[in-house]
Amino acid sequence: MNKTNYNSVMTLEEQLVVIVDKYISKRYQPGDKSFSYQLYLIFVGYHLKYFYPRNEYIQSSRNIDNIMTMFSSVYKCLTSTLLQRLNNKEAVIRELNSLVKYIDNYQERAEEIYATVRAQYEMKVIEKELTHEVRVRAIRL
Repeated sequence: MNKTNYNSVMTLEEQLVVIVDKYISKRYQPGDKSFSYQLYLIFVGYHLKYFYPRNEYIQSSRNIDNIMTMFSSVYKCLTSTLLQRLNNKEAVIRELNSLVKYIDNYQERAEEIYATVRAQYEMKVIEKELTHEVRVRAIRL
């Protein structure tokens, strides 16, 4: 996808599709058994960074249910115009389907992965807030 087409992508879901397309372009190896796992990590990270803080796609107490709700919205945005702009449209659809199978086959593991990444994300956010530099203008004794 070239830059002019990338700039026309508006929603966060569409941006995730573009990220997946670029990731497939750079990293996909036929027969790579860990690719669905890597794609799941992208979805989890994207969910935590963009949707979790805004309380979107977090209706379930099970994290993989929230990821699958987000996934459904991402899949719905795959309109013909967006697909035409992707470099690897067939691979994107194939790997998104593989991602669903991965989550379905490894539900407990997927839940653990989400919890681990979420804990790391929250620690990073807290650390960032704690190390925020506070400047004092004058100190009176």
